[in-house]
Amino acid sequence: MRAAGISALIAVTVVVLAPQAAAKELAPGLTCGDDYTCRNDTGDTYRVTWQAICNTGRSQQATLWVGPHSTEVFRAVCPPLYKPGFTEDFGKWIPGSPLTIDYLDAVVDNDPAALTGG
Repeated sequence: MRAAGISALIAVTVVVLAPQAAAKELAPGLTCGDDYTCRNDTGDTYRVTWQAICNTGRSQQATLWVGPHSTEVFRAVCPPLYKPGFTEDFGKWIPGSPLTIDYLDAVVDNDPAALTGG
């Protein structure tokens, strides 16, 4: 009975200490996290510049606009890496996948031309 109680206590401790998706406040009311989302609780549109660090040693940088009172989900795409082979081995492509996301900048950008491309 005592062992069951200790096991339950350990299980609860593990659940409580489990890491949550880390959200970083980039500006007042604007948070972005490791789960590829940015949430804007303000009345402004934000332009967020981010960079994915990839498993291939490369990185990919992009910009995301997050409208007022909205959440945007983005996709980090990493380019593949070609590893050349030898005489009889033609080499192989290594698929790229993001290891981390770095948020580089977040500025208010209420210019509708930037959002519509016009």
